[in-house]
Amino acid sequence: MGFDDTKNMTGKIRSGWELVRADEYPETEYPTQKDGKYAGVIGVGGLLLARIPEEIAKSREAYYKKQTQDRDDAVNNDLMKDQHPSMPINQDRQTRVTFGGTKKD
Repeated sequence: MGFDDTKNMTGKIRSGWELVRADEYPETEYPTQKDGKYAGVIGVGGLLLARIPEEIAKSREAYYKKQTQDRDDAVNNDLMKDQHPSMPINQDRQTRVTFGGTKKD
C-alpha cells in the first residue's frame, strides 16, 4: 500500500524469519526489491521472500500440535463431565462419503 510495514517485519525477524537475498542464488534470476531498506531481497509487489530455520519450524509445529491436543482433551473431558448415564454422548467420529446413490431409469 505504498509504505513499509515495519511493525510486522520487525516482529517476523525477531521470531526467527530471515529475508532471502537474490545474491545468495547467483545462478538464477528472481525479481528483487530495487531500492529502500530491503534492496536486493527477493520480492514482488511489496511481498518479500523469507525463510525460517527448520528447527524453529519443527519446534513451532510441535508446540501447536500440543496446544490442539490439549484443547481436544479439555473438550472431551468437559463432555464426559456433563454426560448422564441414561443419555451417553457418542464420540464415534467417523465420516463416510458416498458417490452416486441409487440409479433411476
